[in-house]
Amino acid sequence: MASSLVMVLAGCGQGASSSSSSEQNSKQGPVQIEFWYGNSGVIGDTIKDLTEQFNQSQDEVKVNAVFQESTNNIGKKLLTAIVGNAVPDVVQLNARFWPAFAYNKALLPLDSYIQNDPEFKYNDFVDSFVDDTLIEGKTYTLPFNRSTPILYYNKDIVKEIGLDSEHPVTTWDDMMAAAKKATVVKDGKTERFGYASLLPPLYYYSLMWSNGGDILTPDHKDVVIDQAPAIQGLEMYRKMIYDDKTMMQPMGGNRDGDQEMINFQNGKVAFLLASTGDLNQIQNNVKFELGVDFVPKFKEYAVPSTSGGNLAIVAKAPKEKQDAAWKFMKFLTDKQQTIYFAQHTGYMPIRKSAVDAPEMTKFYEENPFFKITVDQLPYGKGIPVVPDFEKIESEIQNALGRTYAENVPAQQSMKEAADKIRELLNK
Repeated sequence: MASSLVMVLAGCGQGASSSSSSEQNSKQGPVQIEFWYGNSGVIGDTIKDLTEQFNQSQDEVKVNAVFQESTNNIGKKLLTAIVGNAVPDVVQLNARFWPAFAYNKALLPLDSYIQNDPEFKYNDFVDSFVDDTLIEGKTYTLPFNRSTPILYYNKDIVKEIGLDSEHPVTTWDDMMAAAKKATVVKDGKTERFGYASLLPPLYYYSLMWSNGGDILTPDHKDVVIDQAPAIQGLEMYRKMIYDDKTMMQPMGGNRDGDQEMINFQNGKVAFLLASTGDLNQIQNNVKFELGVDFVPKFKEYAVPSTSGGNLAIVAKAPKEKQDAAWKFMKFLTDKQQTIYFAQHTGYMPIRKSAVDAPEMTKFYEENPFFKITVDQLPYGKGIPVVPDFEKIESEIQNALGRTYAENVPAQQSMKEAADKIRELLNK
């Protein structure tokens, strides 16, 4: 994507936003801007609610929220929009992929807004989220819907197999043993899997980091996903899928239709690794007693802090719309909206003042599952902020897919991916 962006931007002059291409803003009316978001279901409904709250709160800016199927899809569509010279004004981008756009000057640096807006308390953002908004000291995005993976489990099944219903597993060895007990096979057919994980690589990073492994070296000059600490978790998954037959093969799908999540909700999976952003949706759909806990560990707990999405202003949007987009972004990331979003979705509060707010304390007392992800924050770790990370992650996903779907040993699939990633790093 990064190289494509270079070519795209090199050939384009000053563009116009899609909203400005269809209408001219009247000096008497509000500035109309287009906002691309990528979540559906409960999360998407909450984003639409917040957008409407913003529109109702003032008469200077009118936001038109446009659903784009997923934050990953927004990245692809934004490339097309840049080529077509009809860009949106503000976008929700995957928190792991926005650097590709920022490195290629497709996103507007936000530093002048941050420095010149006395109402905007930048230091109030949770520190680990801010790390994933910066490139070379410049701020290109603001954290928005940030999450970590958490472990969901069916308490009825956990009690059935004789484990502690509050903390059934701590380590991945515990998880393997529990999955064997929870799996049900009749007439050679698996009726209930002990364990399942969603497909995207970020759900695997927890295992890699927990075991002392990593994606790249600290200087980002070489790849280390083919080393022993990085592959142990994947080899464990391979054995659970093909030898023990206790883990459902990760299949993926659209975000609301992930078969792993559907099977968990229907009692056909005992333990599920999924996003805290799925918490409200899962709670609303299960008919059994739900449990939530930390992601298991090998040596130490570790979870991605770069899961979810960030907000960015498109560099080619007209200045008037950029200013309007900043007002909207400031509203969405303010303390009260952060509290509203966290309580309605399960995403983490992105502001320290929201985490510590009395209404969140009361909410956590009444809804302890929502606090699990905040308690995991000290173990949060970000992915490398490098221009080609989308390509790097694509190779990692291919390696995971080969092991999941074709029973390829983890050492082999990760070595093949590492060789391709080294070629990317050496370009």
